[in-house]
Amino acid sequence: MRYILASHGPFAKAALASAEMIVGEQENVDFLEVGFDTTLDGMKGEIVEVIKRYEEEEYIIFCDILGGTPFNASIKVLHEFERLSIVTGFNLPMLIEVFMTPLETRQQLLEKVREVYPESLNIFDSSMLETEEEETYEL
Repeated sequence: MRYILASHGPFAKAALASAEMIVGEQENVDFLEVGFDTTLDGMKGEIVEVIKRYEEEEYIIFCDILGGTPFNASIKVLHEFERLSIVTGFNLPMLIEVFMTPLETRQQLLEKVREVYPESLNIFDSSMLETEEEETYEL
């Protein structure tokens, strides 16, 4: 299983570096960045180039946002490679969980992503302080 992290600007590279600080180096991950001069076809070409290095592998592309250039380029590639899936809205907790999950099938990893994503979103505001004790959130 291989992963491609694709984002606007350096987000993908930074997310990978942050995840590696926690779980260790990941040798099965590439990252791609969209810059101001990146075209849709250019990004598609970069994705294809990465996938063709290990074409026999299954891939999951993690894109930063739905409808952005990384996602739109990935969708254009989806019909060319049957062992490819795309996930949008990736975040650090999601990456850590994926990197820590024993490599199973692509489908099992996608189910794990579906499970983890809602758990990685929490909202805290001052109204909670009235009903919750502060020590609940201490590390």
